[in-house]
Amino acid sequence: MQSAKQALRKNLLTERRKVSPMERHAVDERVFCHMTALDLYQKAQMVFLYCSTAEEIDTSHLMENALQAGKRVCVPLCTGPGIMEARELKDLAQLSPGRFGILEPPADSAPISPEEIDLCIVPCLAADTAGNRLGYGGGYYDRFLARTPAPAAALCAGRRFLRTLPTEPHDQRCDIIVTERQVHIAKPE
Repeated sequence: MQSAKQALRKNLLTERRKVSPMERHAVDERVFCHMTALDLYQKAQMVFLYCSTAEEIDTSHLMENALQAGKRVCVPLCTGPGIMEARELKDLAQLSPGRFGILEPPADSAPISPEEIDLCIVPCLAADTAGNRLGYGGGYYDRFLARTPAPAAALCAGRRFLRTLPTEPHDQRCDIIVTERQVHIAKPE
């Protein structure tokens, strides 16, 4: 199973690099509109958001939107090998490149317990109709989601929203998959 996931991951990363900036921006805008229209997002007081890289669905506008709406926002901070914690973000200017070059909050930012989070918005290379997500293989989000009771929404480009993905027992499912084309409520098989 691991080799199937690795092969798929490699193909998806190659395909994702070919997406033009203009197409990526159009996808980002539509995903933003779908996400902010969700009742689950509108009612959430504390939103966990990933800090996007250049090729992922952009979350900076979601962060700005949430902060402007008076929501509390938390983002991941890698605190050790395979360990990710939620830390409160008051302003996007607080973010700076951290481990793996991904934006992170300062190490002294306030920790947020998983129970405080109302909605987790997570990245993926691909997702499927059952809510499975394929990440980068480090297991950071699987471990984080396993201890976070809040619903999880994966942001995914429509071309990478698949019928099924290879999975392993430790993989955590998302409740919602948001693409530029649709909001899909996952139905575990």
